[in-house]
Amino acid sequence: MAKASSTQVNTIVGPNTDFQGNLDVKGSVLVYGSIVGDIRSDGMVRSAKDSYIKGAVIAQEAVIEGELEGSLTIKGRATLGGSSKVVGEVRVDLLVIEEGAQFSGKCNMKRAKISEESRRKDGRPAGRGSHNQQSHSTDEPTPAAAKDA
Repeated sequence: MAKASSTQVNTIVGPNTDFQGNLDVKGSVLVYGSIVGDIRSDGMVRSAKDSYIKGAVIAQEAVIEGELEGSLTIKGRATLGGSSKVVGEVRVDLLVIEEGAQFSGKCNMKRAKISEESRRKDGRPAGRGSHNQQSHSTDEPTPAAAKDA
């Protein structure tokens, strides 16, 4: 039997379907309805605009257009579409957040690391410039300090 590709949809949760329980799928899942429970897929999980998922989503890839309340753990790319509302934790290699998407929670991008060569001795990134910091190289008081004196 041939292995299903991540773009081939193997399971569809219809728009008038309310599913409670965990869903383990070989292949990809397309959600139009509501799922309360965890989704595990060795392919892609796609959720449509009016869909609702409450639970953990674990997959190779994901495109979220509906509402997700829980966690999203993706080995590859996750896209939060313009109509998505995601509340929870996102753990992913590559994250795309489209204009209009709403995300509230914690994000952990596995590949996002600062190299040791980029760090200064004080632990801050080096060579990036400081846009919001002011430095005074003289011993003269600042105008605010002069008023207080």
